[in-house]
Amino acid sequence: MEHWFTIIFTFLGTGIGGFTGYIIIQKHYNKPVNKTTEFKNDSQINLQEAQNYPMIDVNIDQVRKAVRQFSDNLPKGVYRTIIVQDDNSIDFKQIAKILGGIPSKKFYMSKETYDLFEENEKKIPAEMDMVQKAVDLYVKERKEYPMLRFDPERRVNYYQLIQENYLKSAPETQFYITKLDGMITHIRPKKKKLENSSQ
Repeated sequence: MEHWFTIIFTFLGTGIGGFTGYIIIQKHYNKPVNKTTEFKNDSQINLQEAQNYPMIDVNIDQVRKAVRQFSDNLPKGVYRTIIVQDDNSIDFKQIAKILGGIPSKKFYMSKETYDLFEENEKKIPAEMDMVQKAVDLYVKERKEYPMLRFDPERRVNYYQLIQENYLKSAPETQFYITKLDGMITHIRPKKKKLENSSQ
């Protein structure tokens, strides 16, 4: 008799364990969809709609305004870099509705600084991303900027970054460290004009 009780309780325990496991798995795979996922689904719809938009001519200021508007409508935790492709070119299918069409020429964006560039400057955003990451890491670890002391132009010192293995090689573009939380720019600072003492 005890033998039968052992068999019955064994099967009962196995059944309860299996049912519990099933419940856990269901909870795991039936998680609520987050806002990022919902946004991606909406983007797929926008991409399909974008195929019907005409080719248009726009300038960089119009693109900048459209990107900013697109960014303002993004859900929390989703950034404008979602429209930047691997070569740093902008995927205009995602903002075609805002622009009213697909630009006839490419524009590029830095993923680190959000700066925009035209075709003739397409090499800059990739270099900018690389250098900005290196500068950020350098500052985080050394609590100072990688630039020569008293340099009025605040040029990024590539020698320091390469010497300490933050960069593998120096980029073609010279970048400058701004006073805005260590963000870099490719625009050379204007020299302060000395006041003419004779005036």
